[in-house]
Amino acid sequence: ALAYWKTLHSDEGAHFDKVVVLDAQKLPPIVSWGSSPEDVVSVQGFVPNPEEITDENKRSSKLRALDYMGLTPGTRITDIQLDRVFIGSCTNGRIEDLRAAAKVVEGRKVNPRVNAMIVPGSGLVKEQAEAEGLDKIFLAAGFDWREPGCSMCLAMNDDRLKPHERCASTSNRNFEGRQGFK
Repeated sequence: ALAYWKTLHSDEGAHFDKVVVLDAQKLPPIVSWGSSPEDVVSVQGFVPNPEEITDENKRSSKLRALDYMGLTPGTRITDIQLDRVFIGSCTNGRIEDLRAAAKVVEGRKVNPRVNAMIVPGSGLVKEQAEAEGLDKIFLAAGFDWREPGCSMCLAMNDDRLKPHERCASTSNRNFEGRQGFK
């Protein structure tokens, strides 16, 4: 992806009001606690308290998200127990994503209480990952190595959450009902 991005240039003489440079390596990992892409905090953070939000519409939205997620303000994110892990989707099941995930899980084991799966984003990605031995790394760690497709990203087939299950997912949206039931 980086090689392609480097081919995208601004027009000669383009004017910018401001240039912002972010060093992503200095940013903490973030996770969603709610049901909107804006409902994120540091993985070392806490579930926020909507009562501290002055805008009534935003506060109402965050209260609904807390209710849907079954969370309490002030809960430490690392104290939220997971039932499933889903690595995949068309947006995060690229070969680069699977290589990065394999580096993280190599030599480690999935918690026995957690059902973890890898779903490559396409048939070509699956073939490449298998040629590189990534499937073996995931299987040794305790992940299911699945066929490519949508899977848990949108609760397709039997790949859906049961009521009250929690999932750490690489899919790109966390809307209500996206991966299954409340």
